[in-house]
Amino acid sequence: NQAEAGTALREEDRLVQRVFRRHGLLAVLVLLLPLGFLLNLTPCVLPMIPINMAIIGAGAQAGSRKRGFALGAVYGAAMALVYGVLGLVVVLTGSQFGALNSSPWFNLAIAVVFVLLALAMFDVFVIDLSRFQRRGPTGEDTPKAPFLTSFILGGTAALLAGACVAPVLISVLVLATNLYQTNPAALLLPFMLGVGMALPWPFAGDRKSTRLNSSHGKL
Repeated sequence: NQAEAGTALREEDRLVQRVFRRHGLLAVLVLLLPLGFLLNLTPCVLPMIPINMAIIGAGAQAGSRKRGFALGAVYGAAMALVYGVLGLVVVLTGSQFGALNSSPWFNLAIAVVFVLLALAMFDVFVIDLSRFQRRGPTGEDTPKAPFLTSFILGGTAALLAGACVAPVLISVLVLATNLYQTNPAALLLPFMLGVGMALPWPFAGDRKSTRLNSSHGKL
């Protein structure tokens, strides 16, 4: 449940701090890969893996293992890039980013976005993305630009998942900010966390494609 997930994230937060104090920056960079991988088990990310794979046309809809793997890889790369860029912005702007984040207008804009999404969930209005799809040879809807769709959806998922992974993400951002002046390699910390989160996505796209091909072989 969410309480257990929150406890696990706080433990990961403390683990990052302990590893840095005892073993230094390089050890933290290595540690962030498995920690990022484990963040996929949070309630905001795990249930969305099969759904997002279906939306971008990966998995069973990809038609081949290579295509499913590639679509999942693009999706994961977008997640890593978003956290990497976020790290650059936070570390290089410092207090300016903090001032923007605390701005009532910025928070109002974020609130408006979530209100609109909530209204769409209650069918107050419809967000129709079908126009960005085309009919595939099997009659199923597939994205017109599947790799661009994968990239956009991956980046969006990374931002939306921020609420669930915030304890670890904030800890990594703070650590990167504190270390940047003495070690510029600290800029890689948020990116490595994103790479860890991206690790399972190519295999998620490939694995379901394999199942589909196997079932065709049996037929």
